[in-house]
Amino acid sequence: MSSTQLQGIIDAAEGRVTADTLFTNAQIVDVYGHRVVSGRVAVKDGVIVGVLFDGRDDDARYDAERVVDCEGRYLCPGLIDGHLHIESSNIRPAEYARMALARGTTTAIADSHEIANVCGLDGLAFMIADARRAPLDIKFMMPSCVPALPDEQAGAEISAADMEAFFAEHPGEIFGLGEMMNMPGVTGADSETCARIDAARHTVTGLTDGHAPLVSGLDLNAYAAAGIIADHECTLPEEALDKLSRGMYIMLREGTCSHDLEQLAPLLIEDPARSRRCCFATDDRAPSDALATGMIDNACRLAIEHGIDPVRAISMATLSAAECFGFDHGMGDARERRGAVAPGKRADLLLLDDLTFAEAPAAVYAAGVLVAEHGRFVGEIAPANDEVRRLADELRGSVHLPELSLDVFSYPFRPGEAVIDVIPGNAVTGIAHPESADGLRRIALIERHGRGCFAQEAGADGDGPAGLGLVGKHIGCGWLRGYTITGGAIASTIGHDSHNICVVGDNPEDMLVAVSNVHQGGHVLVRDGEVVARIDLPLGGLMSEGTAEEVAQDHERFMEQARAMGIEPPLDPIMGVIFLPLPVIPTLRIRPEGMFDVTTFSYAS
Repeated sequence: MSSTQLQGIIDAAEGRVTADTLFTNAQIVDVYGHRVVSGRVAVKDGVIVGVLFDGRDDDARYDAERVVDCEGRYLCPGLIDGHLHIESSNIRPAEYARMALARGTTTAIADSHEIANVCGLDGLAFMIADARRAPLDIKFMMPSCVPALPDEQAGAEISAADMEAFFAEHPGEIFGLGEMMNMPGVTGADSETCARIDAARHTVTGLTDGHAPLVSGLDLNAYAAAGIIADHECTLPEEALDKLSRGMYIMLREGTCSHDLEQLAPLLIEDPARSRRCCFATDDRAPSDALATGMIDNACRLAIEHGIDPVRAISMATLSAAECFGFDHGMGDARERRGAVAPGKRADLLLLDDLTFAEAPAAVYAAGVLVAEHGRFVGEIAPANDEVRRLADELRGSVHLPELSLDVFSYPFRPGEAVIDVIPGNAVTGIAHPESADGLRRIALIERHGRGCFAQEAGADGDGPAGLGLVGKHIGCGWLRGYTITGGAIASTIGHDSHNICVVGDNPEDMLVAVSNVHQGGHVLVRDGEVVARIDLPLGGLMSEGTAEEVAQDHERFMEQARAMGIEPPLDPIMGVIFLPLPVIPTLRIRPEGMFDVTTFSYAS
């Protein structure tokens, strides 16, 4: 911040110059003093310059260009999403911003490793460029694990050297290093992994985010000693306390696939002081859920319902997240400081009718500008410029499948073989060894970045039915329990994190039809040989070019058809599939080479 800008803020704080906006008759949610107190708040040039509390500052006054009468509503800081993947909402960043702001999220810490696993750093460049069009302040992290594991069959690879080059080409645009998922790389002090963590020092904050499900003991010591700041993968209070006590922040995740808040709430009920080191994250949130029940505001609501004090819940969604990422103080520009209704902070503000979060905020201000009212975005999204359009074009046409036949999906069940045990509402899976295929479904993962095509062209597929020679190399096949689809199959070009095509079904014929109809990206549902629902995702096979509402409508139709095929709540038909290939969350996963045990980092039999 220049001395001139600083002088302007001080002059406005002293009332020597007219403020832009004065909020009056407000019930201010004071996250520092942990209280609600009536008062007034003055804003100038997107920064809170003054807070006046009734009964203490009655003689002080501010002149302003416009006055917002809060009419006794609560005025609280804008919400901060500590960790998310925009691509997992199936909409592009500018559209995501419109949806998030309508629900009160004004800052998002985004890890774009989904699109980076498909399109490399060109994908990240698109996300940054598209986000500039919108008033949501999205802080982009550099994906740390592309691919998620060194031998994963992803569409790209990003080394420490690649990161350094991108930082130099995009100065000031990368906030930190995204979730470090390569646990063996960290605990084994792998040189490339350590080089990637070290590369974080060239980002805005120098911070490295975490991803450490069920890690404990010496491994957790090594992980924390590496300087990794937070974890959003905790599912049990004792696991969260283990990490909290080693200096890490805990993000209570409440997304579409993973619902961890209820399980972790006792950690804070037992000792509310722990909330200062806990914040919220959505990780993955479908537009249908975000539009219906919210995002970080939904996490606040659930926290309150589970016994956490409302002001404390708001503090976790604002101040705790700000402290985790260094927003609370020390930032050179006042518009980078946030997390509280206090002088010298960015004027990200919410007007709430009450503190239940049952409804969307009555008003949302981003850097002092009104951007949403009663769940409706009223701000501005700039048109896509030539750079955005060029980068978007590079994301299209990302699906390159080998030729397939019915034989690929017609494999037999072997009694006692390792089977994925699906746990509804949880990204973690179990492992089972049943003696029969009763109640089981087939699962296959097909590499879609061209390796299988090249193998077929080179003759490596053999002389048998199309694709059969790729099984165990570029096509993984297996079984799972707990995903109850009946009379059909579901396929998706989203398969975390390498985003190969994952297909689940109860018969080979429908599985082949589903895979054949993913085209250049999307979710496909097939029943008795017919496509009954689909969501098109042409941008990298991950994102739609439609609005959040359009994607939500397609999602609702998809859910309706999937429920009719026996997939019952709490299992999410889409989220329940797309996480099954993720090889960095226990226990059993599907990879192009076959079934993979994450706990032993070996292929299961």
